[in-house]
Formats: sequence, C-alpha cells, structure tokens
Amino acid sequence: MSRSPALTQSPSPSQSFPYPGCLNLSIVQHNCLGSSNVFQTLFSFFTSVESSPHIVALQDIPLWRNCPPVFRNYKCFFPPATDSYKPRVATYVHERLLCVISILPLFFERGDLMPVNFHSPEGLFDTSHNLFRLYNVYSIPSGHTRSVSPVDLFPQHHFPTIVLGDLNIHHFSADPTRLHSGYDQFISSPYFDRASALLFSLLNTPGIYTRFPFISNHRPAVFDLSFANSALLPYFSSWNPSLPPTGSDHTPLSIILSTLLLKPPPRGLNWKLTDWDHISPSLTDLTLAAPPALPTPNSLDLWFDDSLAKITHLITSNTPTKRPSSYSKPWWTPELKQLRRIYHHTTRRMRKNQSSPALARAARNTYFKAIQTAKRVHWSQFLANVDSQSVWDARKIAAGRAPDRFPTLENASSPTEINNTLLQHFFPPRSYSCSSSHPSCV
Repeated sequence: MSRSPALTQSPSPSQSFPYPGCLNLSIVQHNCLGSSNVFQTLFSFFTSVESSPHIVALQDIPLWRNCPPVFRNYKCFFPPATDSYKPRVATYVHERLLCVISILPLFFERGDLMPVNFHSPEGLFDTSHNLFRLYNVYSIPSGHTRSVSPVDLFPQHHFPTIVLGDLNIHHFSADPTRLHSGYDQFISSPYFDRASALLFSLLNTPGIYTRFPFISNHRPAVFDLSFANSALLPYFSSWNPSLPPTGSDHTPLSIILSTLLLKPPPRGLNWKLTDWDHISPSLTDLTLAAPPALPTPNSLDLWFDDSLAKITHLITSNTPTKRPSSYSKPWWTPELKQLRRIYHHTTRRMRKNQSSPALARAARNTYFKAIQTAKRVHWSQFLANVDSQSVWDARKIAAGRAPDRFPTLENASSPTEINNTLLQHFFPPRSYSCSSSHPSCV
C-alpha cells in the first residue's frame, strides 16, 4: 500500500462571508477527454438553463500552458503544474457559492487528485457540519495498478466527504450485468473494500453506464463513480446521468445534495388497503429462478436479490401509497369522505336554489355527527391499546393545553406592571434613619 501524502494548503483561499451556508448543492462531474470543445459544450449548456450547478468537477481537462480554461461566473481551482506532473483535474465553483462560503483547495503534490474544502461557520447542510470536502480524482491506468491508490482515494473523515471522478475500474457493485474477469476484480476490489470499511456508499445507480466508447467493438462501462461517507449520505438527494452529450465518450453526471428539510419524505404504503385477494393467487403462480447449482457469494446474492425483487414488486404494485399532509387526521374514514362530498354538494345546490334548506341542513348535521362519532371511536381504540410507553401521551392529550406557567400577581396584568411589582417586592427602597450625618436630615 502506498503511503498517504501530506496535505499542502493553497496559498490564497477564497474569502469567507458571514452569510448562512447553502441548503441545496448541485455538483456535475465529467471527463473532458482533454478536449476544449467538450469543455465549451458543457459550460455553454449551463448558460442556457435556469440554474447552473454550484460545482463542476472535471477530469482529463484541456490545458493551455499547463492551465485549464476559464469560464465566466466560475472560479477554477487546479493543482499547480511542476516538472514531474501536470494538472489532470480541475474544480470549478460558481460565484454565487463563493459569496456565501469559503473555499480552500488542498494539494497533494500530484496532478490527478485534488480535494477542496467548503466551509461555513453557520453550517452547510445543517448547523452540525461546518466543513464539507470534495475529492476530485482522475485515476490513470498504469499496468496492473492505478495512479491513485485506495488509501489516497478514501480517507477517514468525520465530516461530510464526497469522492468522485474517473476511477477506470470495473466492479460488479457499479455494473452488476457485466461479466467481470479475475483481473477486473483484482484491480477494483481493494477500492470497494476500503470504501466499505470506511463506510463510504456508492451514489451511482447500479447498471447505468457512464462511458460509451467510440469504438463499436468496445463495451459500455461504469468508470465515473461517486462515493459519499456516512456523514454526507443523509444529505444525498439524487444522482442523474441525463445531462445532454458533450462530444465525450463519458456522460456528464449530476449530483444533488440537500438539507433534510428540503427532501420530501417518501410516500409510505397503505397496507390496510392491500389487495390480498389479487395477490394471493399471483403469489401461488409466481415462478422464481432456481438457485445456482454451484453457488458463489456473488451468484447467491444476485439470485436472492432477484427473487426478493419479484415478490416485493408484486406486493407493492397492488398496495396504494399514503398521501400524508399536515391536515391528515387519524380518525378520518372513507365514509366521512363520502358524507363530506354529499354535504358540499347539497350546500352548493341550496345556494343556487336547486335544493331545499332542510335537505342541506340534514346533510350538514349527518356529516358533523359522523365526525364526532369517528373521533370517539378512534379515542376509545387508542385508549384500549395504551401501554407503558404511550400512557403519558394519552394523559397529555386528555389534559389538553397546559396551564400558563407565567406567574399571576395581584393588580399586575401587563408585563410592565409585573416587572415593577417584582422589583418593589424583592428590592424595596432603602429607608434611612434621620441623623445629622445624612444629607436628607440636614
């Protein structure tokens, strides 16, 4: 294993501004094949959309005098060129992000790997994290190894960290449909083993190709990978390969990171309405593939995942999803929904003089009486199922609103009067005895 190189900070980090950090961070990663045309096509697309990405991480960048190209509204960070290496990666940060957080690129004395720190005193995704680090990597094949070792690629950090780039490796976790050779496993396994040991999770959707070779006899592959550590994974929102082509054989990839408050909760399944009458015969007729005759850990996992997916799909496809909202009531029933529809229908007809007021009044009384009945039934069922854990919740609901804890004083109703009363009680004016030495007695 190679030794992790020492970090060298860049001499001039971006200025920090006293504004709250971003809540929604968009990142694009792409391999430019060293082509300026690919670079211009990618950034020209950003100018045509309503919202440009905050961060653009590029690999195999085009160079002019050992410097990558620039583009308006973006600040470019890249490793400085030396006699032993040239920059192979560059990270572009939008100006609107530079205005709210500080940016600090870090250099590893190499051109194929560069981390960038994003810092905000007020917090980035929430107030518990002030630092976020992005590793931009272009791992170049070199015989039976890659230029960036697993130790250098996957560090152990407690703060949110993302590792992305062109790793030039094949692994069944990213491409499960590909027939991998022993050489592929030998090259890629150390990277995924270290990522798993340090709790890094793959953000790619397995089986979605990210490279489509220009040569027809070469197969598509998944080279462009993204990993997030356990501190960042709760803020991962989406991974999307649907950006338009740029002329490169690699697909531009979009990653969205957002605060938990901005992520809509997934809809749950309403198991009470599952159509078991339709599912039961279908489960009986469901045919699963036979387990492998000579199972290996990989083949057994694939067979189990495929069988479980078939059964899960059959059940979930016959189960409606819930539609929770802030107005949802636990005592609401389909009968109440029908009574509400009748009530509003008769009320509208009465306003148009198409129905009698007595009919609308009867529909209204029936609807509201049904609501009271549903509430009583739900409360009785709730009390019947109370245990030692939920008994205090029941008491809190039954007690209603807690009494006002603010003290009440006689002849003091406003905050100013209460303040004066307390001051006079605890700090009464001092009384002086009359003596010749006191000024008031002179």
